[in-house]
Amino acid sequence: MSLLRYAVYVCLFLYGGVALGETVEFQLKNGVTGVHKFTPHTQITTVQAWIKTGSVNEDSKNNGISHFLEHILFKGTKNFKPDEIDNVVESHGGVMNAGTSKDYTTYYITLPVEHAEVAFKVISDMVFNALFLAAEIEKEKPVVVQEIQRKFDNPTYDMWREAVALLYDKTPYTMEVIGTEDNVNSFTTESLRKYYDTYYHPQNVTLVVAGDISEKETKALAEKYFNVKTTAKAGKGYDGKWTPSIKKSSSKSYERDVAQDYVLLGYQVNATAEDAPVYDVLTEILSGGEYSYLNKELKYDRELVTAVSAGDMLSKNAGGYLVHMITNPDDSDEAVKAFDEVIAKFTDKGLSASDLQKAKNRLKSRVVFQQERAYSDASEIGYSYTIDQKDYYNRYINSIDAITMKDVLSTAKAIFTAPHITYKTVPSAESSTEER
Repeated sequence: MSLLRYAVYVCLFLYGGVALGETVEFQLKNGVTGVHKFTPHTQITTVQAWIKTGSVNEDSKNNGISHFLEHILFKGTKNFKPDEIDNVVESHGGVMNAGTSKDYTTYYITLPVEHAEVAFKVISDMVFNALFLAAEIEKEKPVVVQEIQRKFDNPTYDMWREAVALLYDKTPYTMEVIGTEDNVNSFTTESLRKYYDTYYHPQNVTLVVAGDISEKETKALAEKYFNVKTTAKAGKGYDGKWTPSIKKSSSKSYERDVAQDYVLLGYQVNATAEDAPVYDVLTEILSGGEYSYLNKELKYDRELVTAVSAGDMLSKNAGGYLVHMITNPDDSDEAVKAFDEVIAKFTDKGLSASDLQKAKNRLKSRVVFQQERAYSDASEIGYSYTIDQKDYYNRYINSIDAITMKDVLSTAKAIFTAPHITYKTVPSAESSTEER
């Protein structure tokens, strides 16, 4: 599965003996796109707002503003005092959270269906009526700065950070979602308000409602709480053209206080999120389980790695593919060599038709299980709409079924025969001496 995105799936299956309803799209006059999915007999409802903005719409001067804004929207709105939102949601039996990515920001509440209106009221107030209280902004800065500092606790952070920057070279996808300390400390009521008014615009909002709530009630509550008026102009998201730019393979090592070797192989791919199905099937084959192709070959047969995983980084307008291996000290070079041999064998011989079908069945079964949760269903719809691939939600399963071994092998060859990066984090001389 993707390393940086929600997988986007759909499957028509029976829940409690009643076929799940299909998605219904509707538009509010102010530009908000609404999507309703009826899931009967669940007795719960999830309400989600997906905003078409994330770190991809930032630059070096305001990098981190999307993530910081996500924090601030919990700190005071027109109808809710600072820190009141969580209490209101929890008192009605709900759970709430939010998340920021490169392409989007999302807010969700899942709660008993009889309290669905609470979710509409809270999320709409956050998305359209935030207050940006100066005192709350200053209180939140140290919280986010601590988050930023914690990333350095990971000894492989530098390797991952530089790899992503190189794979997404010359695009704003190099911007880290969490941002920088200097930027966070510089944010003001005015700068946050300007970004908010530009990107938290009704035309950039997709409201997704899934669960045991009728289409009629959904539309009525959406009209009541989300059809706000605005005179602001909607900010356009990044939509640049991007093609792979790595012309020559390269390698780099980082010495850190670690006990094992960590290897990261990075490949640029001329693909985006809409191309995910074939990449998902390839990933399922390579590392979809304990006895997947790479685990069998590298972990069990050759005993060269203690862990191996693979996955795509397909964003709305750029793409990459990563392979991560953990080895015993000094085994990383041999593991990389063995990986190349294993991939060459795979791209030459492939799998049998039955093994391919097994991989596709495993992938599809996870889709079905995810659909049993209104939250997961809504998330898949929201992601699909936010990357402007709304039909993707409805064609994912059929796309998986249509993939052939020839498709998988041509994709694998395109990935693994291209120039790439090999980054390693290895034990420093000091840590090696201490172990001895």
